[in-house]
Amino acid sequence: MFKVNRLIVILALGTLQLVNANELIIEDVTIISSHLDSAKANQFVRVINDRIVSVSSEPLSPRSENATRVEGKGKFLTYGLMDSHVHVGSIPGIGFIDSEKAKQHPELVSAYLEQQPKSFLYYGITQVLNLGASHGKEIFTQDAIHPDFFSCQPIPVVGGYPDLDAEHTLMHSDFFIIEPRINDSLPASKPPSEHTPQTVVARIAKTGTNCIKLYFEDGFGAASDWPMLLDKTVASVREEATKHGLQLIAHANAIDMYQHALKHKVDVFAHGLWNWQWPEDKGAPPVAETLDKLMAEKAAYMPTIQVMQALKDMFAVELASQEERALVLPKPLLLWFETAAGRWFKSELESDFPDGMDASEIYTIFEYGYNRALQSTHYLAEANYPLLLASDFPSSPSYAAAPGLSTYHELLNMKKAGMSLKMILDAATINGPRQFNMAADYGTIEQGKVANLLLLNTNPLTNVEAWQDIELVILRGSAVERNSLTVK
Repeated sequence: MFKVNRLIVILALGTLQLVNANELIIEDVTIISSHLDSAKANQFVRVINDRIVSVSSEPLSPRSENATRVEGKGKFLTYGLMDSHVHVGSIPGIGFIDSEKAKQHPELVSAYLEQQPKSFLYYGITQVLNLGASHGKEIFTQDAIHPDFFSCQPIPVVGGYPDLDAEHTLMHSDFFIIEPRINDSLPASKPPSEHTPQTVVARIAKTGTNCIKLYFEDGFGAASDWPMLLDKTVASVREEATKHGLQLIAHANAIDMYQHALKHKVDVFAHGLWNWQWPEDKGAPPVAETLDKLMAEKAAYMPTIQVMQALKDMFAVELASQEERALVLPKPLLLWFETAAGRWFKSELESDFPDGMDASEIYTIFEYGYNRALQSTHYLAEANYPLLLASDFPSSPSYAAAPGLSTYHELLNMKKAGMSLKMILDAATINGPRQFNMAADYGTIEQGKVANLLLLNTNPLTNVEAWQDIELVILRGSAVERNSLTVK
């Protein structure tokens, strides 16, 4: 066990309190970091406040009498994980925190939101990128113990995805764009001059985000008539985003939507390519051709295999990882998931299939998409193309998803898809910071970086399961024992 000379985590009346360690020294540890060619043993790391100030092969003498020492002999020190696609303002099994379902169950919502940041940290996620702007940020960051929070501003399509209610979008969003197809019945507070691509992107840039999310989605299942932004609108957003130094992230998971997004030179795909439907008169689905174009354009790729897993797992004979789920989801919520009311989303999905279809058949149908997500990821892995760790948690109101655990399952899925352990290390630690212009502060164990670190019992370059064998989470320079982060 590691040795701590000063109390780091205090459990008082069941409440976590974070004690900021002014100086933290991790001794005689093996460093696993993406900037290194191989593991580096017998290293000593000094942290002052929230930054790494030195990494040395020689023992370090404390600079203050209150320094905290952590014994790292036989352990592995990695950088903390970054999940580059989350939605902290949504709850598995319930939906968005401002939805009618959430209003019906305030106690469940409150218990979940209080635990959520700690559940991410329990699985080593020390940075999250919320692709729903700042939705849920205030609650997520209200306590000292939470992953570092970053956000991306979406531009919803009026009457299209993700909000098919045009009136709701017009009334409640400040970041939509007026197009010729939109009627003139705008609220007085939404003058068209304030909703051009130029004005909207400029307004987004002032929020401090470094990315914009656009939706390339014309429908789920049999639907293919949902409105999308016009080509000239997307082109203008692309031009304005470049002017302001903002990246463009595409919601897309089907071949035709991928091709549409690639035409506009998006920077990131927020979903894996699992929808291979293609008109029969056009021949075989051009999956390889589409992914080759993605690589040629150097667009980033988020496999988000977990999206399909969370759907199919609701129809499994037994829900996987029950013991692990109990560590990161409040018991009242887990009990509610066992009721008919708590499985409303499963029932909603069942209604999309023929009456009486067996759960095992529905499972197989969703598994089909899951396997295609694996295949697309495998194709890119074979080309050694850098990918991003991104769970899209929770991608739907599926009760099979869980904070932190879903991200860990995404790591397992990446391994299942054929990614090497070094590729997974890069995807989980440095590729996100590199993509989103955060690498000066995050991603590798080097002098000057934010001290968001993990002390592991096993080497993640020999076993992917090492990513859940965490002994200590070091968050902005302060150490937190992993077991203190579970549901109480």
